[in-house]
Amino acid sequence: MLMRRARNLLTPVFLALVASAAAAGAAELPRVDVQGASGMCKAATAAFAAGTRYRPLGLANESEGQIFVTCNWQGDDHQDSVRGSKRLYVAITNNGTTAKDYTCTLVNGHQTGVSIYAVYVPKTVSIAPGAGAELTWVPSEVSNAKPSGIDRPSLSCILPPSSTIQYTGREYNEDVGA
Repeated sequence: MLMRRARNLLTPVFLALVASAAAAGAAELPRVDVQGASGMCKAATAAFAAGTRYRPLGLANESEGQIFVTCNWQGDDHQDSVRGSKRLYVAITNNGTTAKDYTCTLVNGHQTGVSIYAVYVPKTVSIAPGAGAELTWVPSEVSNAKPSGIDRPSLSCILPPSSTIQYTGREYNEDVGA
């Protein structure tokens, strides 16, 4: 009888301790996902695909003209999510013999039917021949980013001839429990 009473008293105490530990906040770990462009990006149309080469180390424009390339990151738009991107980036190499300008536009949002809920954030970088550079976006540059970060990111890049998108990256936090 005494054991049963003790157990009945301890059960609410245990539940209260578990609840307070959960309320104390979940632990978050920083994560980085880097993926080669040939697996994550593609030519925007069949016409652009004709000059595109999907290589193990990047997506290359081997045509005589510029092409448009689209890339998509995995996002998380749950209301209480902490997995929004804290930093997004794309690495580009100029394989040509002259300096070239590269423009990529981050698109954060979605389309439902004919309604578009998105923000467009273009960036341009000039890259010397034989060199590479990264274009980077952070939540403070994206007006519709959530408190957790950029939640539905995609990318559109203009890739001049003799150029390669090497890889893309995404930095975020992951909830791993208390």
